[in-house]
Amino acid sequence: MRKIFVIAFLLTPFLTMSQQWKKTRKEVIFGLGAANLLGDLGGADQIGTHLMKDLEISLTRPTIAGGYRYKLSPTMAVKGYGGWARLAGNDLLTNEPSRNNRNLSFRTNIFTASAQFEYSVIEEKARSRYARRGRRFPLNVYFFGGLGLFYFNPEAQYLDGKWYKLKPLRTEGQGLATVNIDGKTIEPGKEYSLIQFCIPLGIGFKYPINREWSIGLEYSITKTFTDYLDDVSGTYYPNDAIRAAYGDVAAYFADPSTTPTRVAPIKGGTNPGEKRGETTYNDSFMFAWLYVGYKITGTSKSRVKF
Repeated sequence: MRKIFVIAFLLTPFLTMSQQWKKTRKEVIFGLGAANLLGDLGGADQIGTHLMKDLEISLTRPTIAGGYRYKLSPTMAVKGYGGWARLAGNDLLTNEPSRNNRNLSFRTNIFTASAQFEYSVIEEKARSRYARRGRRFPLNVYFFGGLGLFYFNPEAQYLDGKWYKLKPLRTEGQGLATVNIDGKTIEPGKEYSLIQFCIPLGIGFKYPINREWSIGLEYSITKTFTDYLDDVSGTYYPNDAIRAAYGDVAAYFADPSTTPTRVAPIKGGTNPGEKRGETTYNDSFMFAWLYVGYKITGTSKSRVKF
């Protein structure tokens, strides 16, 4: 019996230390960062690129985000995340001839909310206020993924400087009938919702300043289930039909190309039925943000007396 008591007494400090993470399992985070669209407009100086290969750095825009993290174990956590960002695209920023001539542009505010799961490949080590300095670099590295919702509403600037919401203008002939021109069947564009599901995937790094405060950096690519973040996806619908149904402003945004519509269908042209956007991939967006975290430790009602 005495041996059991001695073993238990010796193991108590180690068992207590192994449960320390539970005292700081709740954390609120808030930060600022940058956002960029991976869509149809602008991008690299060639056709056929995708994701990071099609990134236009100059269109990086701000993002603000926050969240609440709850640790399930020393290596696993769940997080509720919400944020705002601005996304934009502009064909005139690429030197690829057909994209540049297309001359489409847009911007949108985007509001996101998601539930995420985190797994630490390098476990978080909280700094003790009594720990010796220089003994360890307590960097936490983790991967995360989840499921969320986002709201967007693309708009573009007209010749008079006024900004117009693009969805009501139906720039790809949404709501109109299928037509046949010179034996070629031309389908109108698909209607799309401004609220969509998304899947954020990324990596994070966190460094504790002390027991309560930390700073972190996260980078994520968010996959969506829509190709209309920038209001561009399918083919050109007859511009005269769009003008007759929805007006001159809609007709302009449907085809603001810098040269007149070509007489003969050629690659990169803007004739009815020619490709207006890339339908192979849905749109994505990415965030990189620096955040500050605060652990909710609570206060103890009892104190150790000597």
